[in-house]
Amino acid sequence: MARLVYGAGLVVLWVLAWGTASPANVLGGVVVAAALLAISPDRWPARRGRHRFRPVAIARFVGWVLVQVVVANVHLARAIVSRESQVITGVVAVPLPACSDGLLTLVANTMALTPGTIPIQIDHDPTVMYVHVLHRGDVEAVRGDVRHLASLAYHAFGTAEAVAAMEALERREVTP
Repeated sequence: MARLVYGAGLVVLWVLAWGTASPANVLGGVVVAAALLAISPDRWPARRGRHRFRPVAIARFVGWVLVQVVVANVHLARAIVSRESQVITGVVAVPLPACSDGLLTLVANTMALTPGTIPIQIDHDPTVMYVHVLHRGDVEAVRGDVRHLASLAYHAFGTAEAVAAMEALERREVTP
């Protein structure tokens, strides 16, 4: 059943990529989806039970990312048209709880969507993400923003263990 749902999703993406739902596009999508599912390993049953669908957490994640993209674009536009350069670049190390490589990739790629920030390296054991920023004014504020994004991603897409690790890190930061 899961492969059928993934196949249907692939067909929808194919049709959206072509822009029209003509019979040829739908048939082409079905052929491509069938080929991709035929050559891909059958991993879906192994993942069952590890990840839960969390629609509220996903909505928070998407909403926060959209707001941050708009805010970052406004800041960047202001810096570009300003007579005096207020750009103070730097690299900030942000410790994060251990999680899957896929979740770290999601956090890094989402951060790269925001103008002015780009992850440049991730170290494991302990997990530390190094982020290049254009506005390095308050390093702790940068770390807080990155951790907040990571927290939203962990809660939306992470396993129960990743969520628990993030909550433990957040509790340690709050306690004096």
